[in-house]
Order: sequence, then C-alpha cells, then structure tokens
Amino acid sequence: MKSQFSKIAKVRKQKRDSIERDLMKSQNKEKMLRHKITVLNDEIGGLQTPREGTVSMLSLIAEQKRILNRDKKRLEEELILVEKNTALLQSAYQKAHVEYEKIYYLEEQELQAIIAKLKKEEQLALDEISTQLFANQMQKKVSQ
Repeated sequence: MKSQFSKIAKVRKQKRDSIERDLMKSQNKEKMLRHKITVLNDEIGGLQTPREGTVSMLSLIAEQKRILNRDKKRLEEELILVEKNTALLQSAYQKAHVEYEKIYYLEEQELQAIIAKLKKEEQLALDEISTQLFANQMQKKVSQ
C-alpha cells in the first residue's frame, strides 16, 4: 500500500543513503591516510644516520628524511581536511536520518489508519452478509 507520504519517504531515504555512502567513503579515506602516516613514521624511524661514510651519503639520508617528513606533513594536512569533511557528513547524515524517520513514522501511521479503516469496512460487510443470510433463513422458515 502507498500513502501520501510514500514518495517523500522514498526521496528522504535516498538522500540519507547517499549521505551514508559519502560518509563511509570519507571514513575509509581517513583510515587509509592514518595508515599511510603510520607507515611513513615507521620509515622515518627506520632511517639510521650512518656514523661513517661520505658526505654525499649523509646528505642523501638527510634528503630522504626531509622528503618523508614533507610527505608526512602533506598527509597530515589532508587528514585534517578529511576529518572535517567526515564530521560534516556525520552531522548531515544525522539530520537526514531524523527527517527520514519523521516521514517514515507519518507514513506508518497513515498506513495503520488505512488498514484499520479497511478492517472496519470488511467487518461491516461481513455483518451485512450474515444479517442477510439470517434474514433469508428466517424467511424460508416462515414460508414453510
């Protein structure tokens, strides 16, 4: 059965589901960035400055550390943006969910009212049929 709220509920549900998908993508990106930052931290920690060697070797190691630190900083900045986006999406999802639940509740209430009305009409029809059958039986007895 459909109520006057069915189309609105469908649209609100689609909007909520779309926001939910975007939220999941954002959360997954956040996890991926955290993992990449952890890997870079491990790489930075794993680089050992040699105690002996040429100046070029020392400058190469220092350059590697600078590059890794620059990449780490870039990922941390991106992570901050993604976290903000995730927070916005969570807020939007909560609002969309509340709006959907309101319409869904109204739709359910209307459907329950329709069902109750149909049951009452069915009961009245059954009462009418049983009254007619009873009247037919009484008429047959009287005519015999």
